[in-house]
Amino acid sequence: MRLPSLLILIFLSVFASLVCISFGSVSISWSELFTAIRTGEGVIWDVLFRLRLPRVVTAFVAGALLSVAGCFIQTLVRNPLADPYIFGVSSGAAIGVLSAVFFSLTVSQTALGFIGAGLVMFVVVFLSRRGSDWNPYRLILTGVMVSAGLNAAISLGLILSPALAMKGMLFWLMGDLTYAEPSLFAVSLLVILVCVSWFLGTSLDALTLGRERAITLGVPVITLEYFLYFGAAIATAVVVVDAGAIGFVGLVVPHIVRLLGGWRYRHLIILSASFGGLLVVFADTLARTVWAPVQLPVGVFTALLGVPVLIALLGRQSNVRA
Repeated sequence: MRLPSLLILIFLSVFASLVCISFGSVSISWSELFTAIRTGEGVIWDVLFRLRLPRVVTAFVAGALLSVAGCFIQTLVRNPLADPYIFGVSSGAAIGVLSAVFFSLTVSQTALGFIGAGLVMFVVVFLSRRGSDWNPYRLILTGVMVSAGLNAAISLGLILSPALAMKGMLFWLMGDLTYAEPSLFAVSLLVILVCVSWFLGTSLDALTLGRERAITLGVPVITLEYFLYFGAAIATAVVVVDAGAIGFVGLVVPHIVRLLGGWRYRHLIILSASFGGLLVVFADTLARTVWAPVQLPVGVFTALLGVPVLIALLGRQSNVRA
């Protein structure tokens, strides 16, 4: 994939995301949109740039981070079925946030979410490593076991919580951008991860061929694996704390990009971030318009949108090979 095509795709995804600010429970025509931009005041301006634009930016960054995390995890474990939630980091963050709600704690939910995610992150590393050995299968198994235990604790908390609180918890667990605000840390993290991945693109391409082959090519495999694991874990924790557990993005988007021809890691990481951001923005737009003024969980629509697209692309690829 050439650089001009790459830039065009990135521009189109960002432009399409910005177009979504004109859609919502309140219909805004293009003339009203341009008038609000020109005057810089009024009710339409407030709706667009104080309510919708921050939410669109948050959704785009969340989708981009999940897609980047998906690329990292799939490269780390050399398994295309891996997604950012496989190691239980999201469950740890959810335990922290839901504990604040369940026990009515005055401590910041964000702080508890990061503490829970951080503890799980290091527990999985501690349990899965044997000296300097980083076995992808042991890593997956450890993450799945930790995640299963934490999910059981989350289910118990939901059962024991009051009905009103349980509804809010379930909604958040399926992805909720209602009160999300753009985070400078999330944006900075996204830029850092994409830039570092671009710089390490050749080494990451070698790692996708296998650990042993990458070592023979002189690639610092252990350092790269630490970068992939902690980068994916931190990105996932940031998204879960800010917007809940938005599913399927980290699993589906890297596959879609690969099927479209983005195999080189530099192209894969940038296109995944762009398409992942667009997917979540579009899903969130549907979540706040389909049943307006009621807002639905964004995670429902990411699955409804992403899975059929992936199935269609897989079917087309099978027909081409046949």
